[in-house]
Amino acid sequence: MAEQYDPYPGWWMRCRQSLRGWLDEVRPNEATDGAYAARFRARQIQALMALLPLSVIGNAVNTVTLAWVFWARMAEPLWLAAWCLAVVLSLGLVGLLWRRSLLSDGRKRVASPHATRLVAAHVGLFAALWASLPIAVFPEADQAGALLLSTLSVGMICAGAFMLSPLAPAALAYVGVLLCGCLLALTRSPYADNGALIVMLAVYAVMMAGIIFTNGRVFMSRLRAQAETERQKQLIDLLLKDFEEHASDWLWEISAEGRLRHVSTRLAQSFGMPVRQLLDRSLVGLLSDMLPPDELEGADSLRRLTSHLRLGQPFRDLEIPVEVGHEVRWWSLTAKPLFDERGRAAGWRGVGSDITQTRQSRDELARLANYDALTGLSNRHRFGTELERLGRSPEEAARPCALLFIDLDNFKHINDTLGHAVGDQLLRRLGARLRSCVSDGDLLARLGGDEFALLTWAHADASAAEALAARLLALIREPLQLEDAQVVVYASIGIAQAPRDGSDPRALLQCADLALYAAKAAGRATWRHFAPEMAEHALARVRLQHELGQALQAEQFTLHFQPQVRLRDGKVLGFEALVRWQHSERGLMGPGEFIPVAEETGQIVPLGSWVLREACRQAAQWPADLRVAVNLSAVQFRTGSVLELVDQALAESGLPPERLELEVTESVLIDDHEGAHDTLSALRTRGVRIAMDDFGTGYSSLAYLRRFPMDKLKIDGLFVRALGSDEDAQAVVTAIISLARALRLETTAEGIESVEQMAMLKALGCDDVQGYLVSRPMPGEAVEAYLARSHARVAA
Repeated sequence: MAEQYDPYPGWWMRCRQSLRGWLDEVRPNEATDGAYAARFRARQIQALMALLPLSVIGNAVNTVTLAWVFWARMAEPLWLAAWCLAVVLSLGLVGLLWRRSLLSDGRKRVASPHATRLVAAHVGLFAALWASLPIAVFPEADQAGALLLSTLSVGMICAGAFMLSPLAPAALAYVGVLLCGCLLALTRSPYADNGALIVMLAVYAVMMAGIIFTNGRVFMSRLRAQAETERQKQLIDLLLKDFEEHASDWLWEISAEGRLRHVSTRLAQSFGMPVRQLLDRSLVGLLSDMLPPDELEGADSLRRLTSHLRLGQPFRDLEIPVEVGHEVRWWSLTAKPLFDERGRAAGWRGVGSDITQTRQSRDELARLANYDALTGLSNRHRFGTELERLGRSPEEAARPCALLFIDLDNFKHINDTLGHAVGDQLLRRLGARLRSCVSDGDLLARLGGDEFALLTWAHADASAAEALAARLLALIREPLQLEDAQVVVYASIGIAQAPRDGSDPRALLQCADLALYAAKAAGRATWRHFAPEMAEHALARVRLQHELGQALQAEQFTLHFQPQVRLRDGKVLGFEALVRWQHSERGLMGPGEFIPVAEETGQIVPLGSWVLREACRQAAQWPADLRVAVNLSAVQFRTGSVLELVDQALAESGLPPERLELEVTESVLIDDHEGAHDTLSALRTRGVRIAMDDFGTGYSSLAYLRRFPMDKLKIDGLFVRALGSDEDAQAVVTAIISLARALRLETTAEGIESVEQMAMLKALGCDDVQGYLVSRPMPGEAVEAYLARSHARVAA
């Protein structure tokens, strides 16, 4: 197969590509320069026009010189005159034509590709006009004239190459045409070695072309760099304008003297002043005038701003308050210093933003973190922080103060019966009352629930703290009208002093807590000052808790039984089971010494289970007509397993349900209305009897009697022992017996100790009695002997 002919060899294609790449570097290109190409062409033409006056002068001098030298030597001087006239006219016409026609719009400064080609054509024609001179003059010139003409031609080529290099096509056209004219003139000159000169002239042409390409590329690179800089500046200006018009932030700029020199509309709106009023005003002076009075943080921010400006240090997010239109706003300022080309301070430029909402949100979060949302008092976190200062600062530790723990005694009852909304209202009202007793500098806090604490320096000594506690208790006891109910609240207060009771915050808290516990143990609605024996008592309780757990595992408990006797005939109806602890060191301990501790720790649940099972087991061995009464704690009811426990105890012992009587206190009913009601109803359905213990000592016993299933009311021994000396006690006992009779309930009087008490109870109609007069509690093994003696006494 014949080899295909390639009209463009590879080397030729590479040369064309290289030439095209060079031309792209020295002339605008719409593909790469885009909209700037027309402006670049205009700048090229403007660069040539800037040198046009100098070119006119040079050409005029050259023309006059040549005319003066060759006028007498030319055979036809009129041709020389015509040539001179053509040169002068062409220079003027070219300048006029370029200015009016080639630049389409003087304001836009753009030029089309046709304009650059036309300029190159004009330059080529002008070069041809000059090239005709050596062609015509060289043959007739003498040696001096030829030298002058050669020097002039070389100078014209060099000057044209440099002056026209911004527009490379025009420069190449000028140099090329002029070189061709020189070469043709050399061939006609009788004075020169034409071959050597032609070679030198060719080398010279290549050098000029290289200079033209280099200068043209530098000029275009500068134009492209300027265009990119201008584009970046326009983009930045556009972004800044959009930022100032739409963003919430605003720009500011001040001089080295601190005066505003750029005031945007957004900045003027932020200051609440017109732009002209802000220009050339001192920024620090303006902020100082707008600073709210008595604003310590604002004064400190202004001092820091002044320091940064004076030292030339950049700053960020400097927050400062200002008063704009009788409203306090918060601004955040960020800036960095400006420097001139010599590195000297030239001012500041920065950004400002209104952070009022952010500041308010932050302040609100801080308030929520340190203040109770319900009462507005300080919360546990802020109270703990302030209290920790006592331990961190020696000065604070040495400063006497008093800590009062305040706990409401009956808040839970009010909250459960009247609802949580009323409970919240109660806490708010009490918080306001307590705040009225707080001196300046003292700290009142709600620690949570119904617990309050007061850290006071104004009532630091013992007598002042006690007087304050008494005043607080009286203030709390004042009746409160909450919605449709009027309530009376009681509280207990524990007092500790620093540094008397300790300067360490934890120790002080523990002392106040122990004092509060002592106030509760003393009957509530009172206050107690911390005493060292309280700590000893607390340690004893902790030790007792530990020993109680061990006693449960070692089965160190036993049951004693106290008989319940019918008043009418003295017949024994049953026994109440009373637990005793056979302590290894203290001996036999009554329930009053350890039952409260067991209830606090939850150990009452396993202990109460053992008591119930053991009581049922022993009662199953008694005569079938005797009952056993067992106390159930409110803690046991909260576990929700009372029914299962009773069923298990009855099943294991074989005791009929009718012979089991469960004694509950009013706290069982208060703690869980519906759960207690359901449990007691289920027990009654099984045949188990229910008795309310310590009746008359609670707050709402009458309401509970109507709602809950009961078989018996037990009259508290407090009323029974006062029957002979207190008419009010007689009235209470009478009312209880009458109420029980109306509700068809039995009554048992506890704590009977004298014959007179028994006679009065019998006269009032009480059914049963229980107490030391009848018998002291006895061990289980003594029950049989007691029953025998009782039967004999009744029979007699």
